[in-house]
Amino acid sequence: MKIFTFLLLLMFSMTSFAQLSIEGTPKSFKSFGLHSVVPFVDLQKPDMELINAQDAAAELAGKGYRIGVPLHANLTPENSGVWDYLPDGSAIWRVGVRSNDAIALGLYFSNWYLTPGIEVYAYTPDKSFVIGAFTELNNIELRTMATQEIPGKEAILEVFIPDRTQNFDLVLDNVAYFYRGFNFTKQEKLSGSCEVNAACSEGNNWRDQIRGVAKITMVLSDGQYMCSGSLVNNTNQDCKPYFLTADHCSVSQSGVPVTATQLSQWVFRFNYQATTCTGVASGQSTAYTGATYKASDTYGENQTGSDFFLCQLNNTPTAAVNPYYNGWTTVTTTASSGVSIHHPDGDIKKISTFTSTLTNYGTHWGVLWATTTNGHGVTEGGSSGSPIFNQNKLIVGTLTGGASACTVNGAGNGTGPDKADYYGKMGNHWSGAGTASDKNLKVWLDPTNSSGGSLNGRNSCVAGLDDVAYVRANIHLYPNPVSEFLNIDFSDFNIDNASVYVTNIIGKTVTAPVNGDFNGVTSIDVRELEPGMYFLMVKSQNTNVSLQFVIE
Repeated sequence: MKIFTFLLLLMFSMTSFAQLSIEGTPKSFKSFGLHSVVPFVDLQKPDMELINAQDAAAELAGKGYRIGVPLHANLTPENSGVWDYLPDGSAIWRVGVRSNDAIALGLYFSNWYLTPGIEVYAYTPDKSFVIGAFTELNNIELRTMATQEIPGKEAILEVFIPDRTQNFDLVLDNVAYFYRGFNFTKQEKLSGSCEVNAACSEGNNWRDQIRGVAKITMVLSDGQYMCSGSLVNNTNQDCKPYFLTADHCSVSQSGVPVTATQLSQWVFRFNYQATTCTGVASGQSTAYTGATYKASDTYGENQTGSDFFLCQLNNTPTAAVNPYYNGWTTVTTTASSGVSIHHPDGDIKKISTFTSTLTNYGTHWGVLWATTTNGHGVTEGGSSGSPIFNQNKLIVGTLTGGASACTVNGAGNGTGPDKADYYGKMGNHWSGAGTASDKNLKVWLDPTNSSGGSLNGRNSCVAGLDDVAYVRANIHLYPNPVSEFLNIDFSDFNIDNASVYVTNIIGKTVTAPVNGDFNGVTSIDVRELEPGMYFLMVKSQNTNVSLQFVIE
């Protein structure tokens, strides 16, 4: 049996990804007199013969689709790398990591806590792929952090400190060794030849639904895994970023469920798709790190239930991502036609079409895929958790597994384009695992008890671009430098239910928070503060930015 498992526009020709960060360039790219050699730490390549055997056994057992394994690093500025101290009082720390034959590396941090002004970057040695700057905006209570995948077997981590006396915490705990599931340089498909790009004509009637689906890179106890899933709407219509996938995506090969710490390092990539029907590479995509658990059944542990997992992203996708919160139905009427949208083998987004009525298998729907204009879409490893939509464009299930494939294999039960796949029913996700809030979807997706069993999708609640660069450009501080009262002008960026306060350079809050709705000029008394650099912090549900100013 097979199972399927803000914003920096990157700088050069192969850089089509972005991750929650602020716009910036590593300071070492523009500084002179630095150490000419960045020291690299060599991490032992895993035993791929063992890894491949484990993955083959996991596929037969219906486990998740693993794509990487962790390599223990435990690197800190105190025990590794090289420091450069610049004449203006700032400092740069750099360290490289290397593991032979990796197709990509991922950086996973513990004890992550940055104070305002510090910037963290990661990039390839040839500087053709850069992510960052990551800042105090990436701090979370669990003090974890993870980056998206960096192509190749080598990566450099860089930390810039504007004042060398600043304190911060950062431990590069693990480096993910990715051995499959990515296509950074080869102009060829990762997935099967029959798969259909979501950009093809088959997706023309599903453009909104396509925008809600994302590729997930999961962290579990024995490695990194890959699945698909979707943003889902709720009856409060508040664009709370609930994300639905399959429960087996949250359980390792050895049957260990995801922990809160591991979930905080999952990476969700939106708009990872070609811009043309024949394209093999993605245009600009955006990744968000981290989520919190809401509800699931136990399918991944004991194959009981309908196989659902609901989490909430730690960051609400901005209007720049153009997200769509997909609708759903728990009504048991069998769908007569529809599609599934997914990321097979970690490839760019694909669409599979069905034109015959789904088959009822109790907790699951069975589906047979149809030949369409541009291929015969199926599912593969990495498709797990993806939504299946009925003819009314509503989610009716999430993918558990099946035998569909582009190529025919007659061994055992056989695989091929004419074989069935199986999707756990939304109706069973709704309340089939119990009445507790962490065992059903109803508590989260129908908090007003008003859906009647169905809810249409909706576009983002964000009216305009709400990323860090935009906010910083439209909240104005004056005078700067300041000696008595700092004026904050919100005329170009109104913000409701927010908190505004000042921190010093080591991150300590030094003024009482001012709370409320801001649409004009607000003043903060800084007469009692010592001269030096400070940061104005502006925080609300959808906005979290810092703006630098100086007291003279």
